Amino acid sequence: MNITEKIQALRKEKGWTIARLAKETDMPTVSLRVMLSRDDPNRYTIKNLKKIADALGVTVSYLTLEEGEMESPALTSTQCEELKAMIASAIDEYFTIRLPKQSVESAAEPAAPSQPLYDDIAYNEGEELED
Repeated sequence: MNITEKIQALRKEKGWTIARLAKETDMPTVSLRVMLSRDDPNRYTIKNLKKIADALGVTVSYLTLEEGEMESPALTSTQCEELKAMIASAIDEYFTIRLPKQSVESAAEPAAPSQPLYDDIAYNEGEELED
């Protein structure tokens, strides 16, 4: 079963029309109808596949696995490139440091911490620390 056949089967299983699936995926009905009228997997972007899979309650991998495949989804090279770009963007966003906005005056001087860095350690100045 190819991607389109799986989507159609899942849609019918839920009793949904194409218009209902379009509403659930927040996609234009005409665009979804055109996608589903062709068997070419290149007609589906990763973003659209994700929307459709989420609405139908399955994974993108489920939709893209071909008969007999157990692990590797059947993605086109275009879809692989889109997926790589999405992953790279997500990683970049995750590791982006967001600094709070400071006024010009306060940016010149580092702000004193509002709490001690090690608040779980009781320490009196001048007292020797034990190992």
